[in-house]
Amino acid sequence: MSFFEGVYQVNIRVRNIKNAVKWYEEMLGLHVTKDYGGTVVLAVGEGQTAICLIELKEGEELPSTDASGSYPVLHLAEKHAETFKNELRERGVSVDEEAGIAHFKFYDPDGNGLEAYLPGLYEKEEFAHLR
Repeated sequence: MSFFEGVYQVNIRVRNIKNAVKWYEEMLGLHVTKDYGGTVVLAVGEGQTAICLIELKEGEELPSTDASGSYPVLHLAEKHAETFKNELRERGVSVDEEAGIAHFKFYDPDGNGLEAYLPGLYEKEEFAHLR
């Protein structure tokens, strides 16, 4: 028995909330659902897990992504699976080049890791060319 019904939101710490919100809207197509000033909640769509950007307070440092190994894995839409990685590159986003077409890690301007993943990529033969 689980005590949970799902993942409500993923928190990501950022240096500058305004710049981060703009990046997540423009690069990932997310939209703001709540704005509390130093904390902004963005969503992919209705009923989906939210991404909550939290601005660092003065004197705080970003958590080390190397130390935690934690980062959100975003469900890549099938209709964008073949093009999303190239679109990020063209927009100047840092992308892990060794990874596949529809399963790869990329980074926001603060160096926070994000992962794009097409569900079924490794199970469905029709997606073999995207691995």
